[in-house]
Amino acid sequence: MKSLIKFSFSRFSEIYDKEAALQKEAAKILIDFAQIENGKGLDLGCGTGFLYRFSNWQDLTGIDIALDMLKFYKKFNNNCIQADMEYLPFKENTFDFVVSNFSIHWADLKKTIKEVQRVLKLERYFIFNIPVQGSLEAVEQILGNTQFDFLCVPEILETLKNNNFGIEDFFVKNLEKEFPDGYHLLMHLHKTGVAINTKSQSLGEKRKIVQKFKSYQKPVNLNYKLLFVKAYTT
Repeated sequence: MKSLIKFSFSRFSEIYDKEAALQKEAAKILIDFAQIENGKGLDLGCGTGFLYRFSNWQDLTGIDIALDMLKFYKKFNNNCIQADMEYLPFKENTFDFVVSNFSIHWADLKKTIKEVQRVLKLERYFIFNIPVQGSLEAVEQILGNTQFDFLCVPEILETLKNNNFGIEDFFVKNLEKEFPDGYHLLMHLHKTGVAINTKSQSLGEKRKIVQKFKSYQKPVNLNYKLLFVKAYTT
């Protein structure tokens, strides 16, 4: 999975940056939700830097597993390193806050939360969003079967509580973007790193998936049902 993530997000960071409208919208919502003015912060899965660029968080370290994303990120902030959020290369009690936008669903949630708890100072905040069940409904409709295994809200909140986090606030928001047809939706998914054929290895199977999208000749809404959480270490 991690090699797939590196490949998906290292091919076209500039295209991703232009195409990722919902990710940008989610970042702005997250920043407003966080209500954090300053401090030493960490951005998990920083991508092309939406959280850094849209906020006033000057002392923010970005980490990402995709090197090409970090090259783009450095146009705005040199304070970034290639790293895996499941194995953070930082000492305990290093950060005043940790944030993540549209990223932690790519990693093992339990491992990531344990690492965040380790590097955060006591009673400091972890603010993030994550797609949950009910996301990419149109994609599942076009494909005709369930392709995604997003977590449910109670499971995520329970995982936080089981790893010494308190929940200060959370809410769910559905973000949508309309496309003229299935093929335009498919192109957008490719440009934003969404892999829809991870279980399909043969060229023939991949062609069948593309044909399903091409055959969908009417407007379609891409949706992400996002859970926003503001948690703190206890």
